[in-house]
Amino acid sequence: MLLTKEVEVKWNSKNKKWYENKGYKFTKWKDIFKVSIDDLSKGAHVFVKVQCDNCKETLKEVEWNNYNNIIKKYNGKYYCHKCAMLLYGKIKELNTKLKNSVSFYQWCYENLSKEEADKIMARWDYDLNIKNGKVLSPKDVTYGSEGFNKKGYWFKCLGHPEHESELKCIKNFTKGEQSVNCNQCNSISITHPHLIKYFTNKEDTYKYSHGSNVNVPMQCPICGLKKNIEINTLSCQGFGCNICGDGISYPNKFIANILFQLESLIFKPEKSFVWSNNKRYDFYIEYYDYVIEVHGGHHYDGGFSRVNRKSLLEEQENDKVKEQLAKNNGIKNYIILDCRESDMEFIKQSVLNSELSILFDLSNIDWLKCHEYACSSLVKEVCDLWDNSMRNIISIAEKLKISTSTVREYLKLGSELSWCDYNGEVEALNNIKCISEKNKVKVVCLTTGEIFNSLKEASKKYNMYSGSSISQCCKGKLKSTGKFPDGTKLTWMYYDEYIKN
Repeated sequence: MLLTKEVEVKWNSKNKKWYENKGYKFTKWKDIFKVSIDDLSKGAHVFVKVQCDNCKETLKEVEWNNYNNIIKKYNGKYYCHKCAMLLYGKIKELNTKLKNSVSFYQWCYENLSKEEADKIMARWDYDLNIKNGKVLSPKDVTYGSEGFNKKGYWFKCLGHPEHESELKCIKNFTKGEQSVNCNQCNSISITHPHLIKYFTNKEDTYKYSHGSNVNVPMQCPICGLKKNIEINTLSCQGFGCNICGDGISYPNKFIANILFQLESLIFKPEKSFVWSNNKRYDFYIEYYDYVIEVHGGHHYDGGFSRVNRKSLLEEQENDKVKEQLAKNNGIKNYIILDCRESDMEFIKQSVLNSELSILFDLSNIDWLKCHEYACSSLVKEVCDLWDNSMRNIISIAEKLKISTSTVREYLKLGSELSWCDYNGEVEALNNIKCISEKNKVKVVCLTTGEIFNSLKEASKKYNMYSGSSISQCCKGKLKSTGKFPDGTKLTWMYYDEYIKN
């Protein structure tokens, strides 16, 4: 940039005509007069003050002739020697390399199929690949060029035009590496859209892949709990909410959903037998007499189980005892699934490599559905069933394959979170009323012809401990129950049956 606006010049025979034509009035030879910088002749021997257009450093005065030569060379810009070498020396070096080497364009068409080369050329972003005012094309760079700040050149995404262009190293194209693919196409928003609901900042789902170990803020979509967790932990193990979590492990819920999807299959979770010494088995398929045990990390890794505080040795010894008990008592198939990693792909492969894939057709299993179920909250599902359709604990337990005590526990938690209108005390009273109503069965004492409205009423009349023996008599399991003081035995019949007979 030219800083000088006006200079002093002496009249001489060489410049007299030039300046008179510019409107300056001649005085006498060697007189000094001031001239505007715009009126200087190209060969004027004067010095001007300039500033570098790149580093903005104000330089010492330079000769007018040299200034004109430099701006002509650099398209109207003035650069100090250091900046000129930095900016234009690289271009000169690049041109030299291109003369002695192969351009990226040439390499692609010589080493790849035309279809592959065409795709790469179509990805080149001409709007961003600009250096020192020059638009660069694949023909302007060598196949070994490192690009902008050694980070590569800008490439577009053909699959998703809305994705922003990304810097890619040319060497990775020539080596055939996967890193040249669009990172945004590998992002959570494309590959795992079902996880988006957990992210506080939705922009993170466009920046990171599902396997990233970056710690980001997340939120439970059910209860709103906020916490920071690693993305790969979310994709492998779910959110793991401390408030509405149901306490059932990821692997167990994953396997449960597989069994759910095998629609004709009836199974029981957490099954114990008379012979099992209170030991429970993860899943039992009664029709086939199969037991399925899901072994998480604590069955293989060192340390203590977080569930029962057993050491690895104690856990593995317990596994052997359970298996031997089952086989000694006629269990036909005892299937152990390696679920040491709470990861969809790991468990999927474990299932496909197990006897389950031989015993059942797993070709139509929706594995993503298994993952989503494993990441969901059974607490919320129980509460929704209670509020919307099922106000019966036993029915909910049968539908979700969990125990009635677990259903009650979830409903209590859901009530605290205002997810349902469950009231434990009210339900307890209702259950007592239901039981009481069931006991109000009309019976007839055949010995006396008396009719009683309930078993309780009949048992009270004849000083019996309960009405259960009267019920047993009505069912034919006892010949008589109760007696008169003289020893006459009493026989009974349900009133409905008495009327029919």
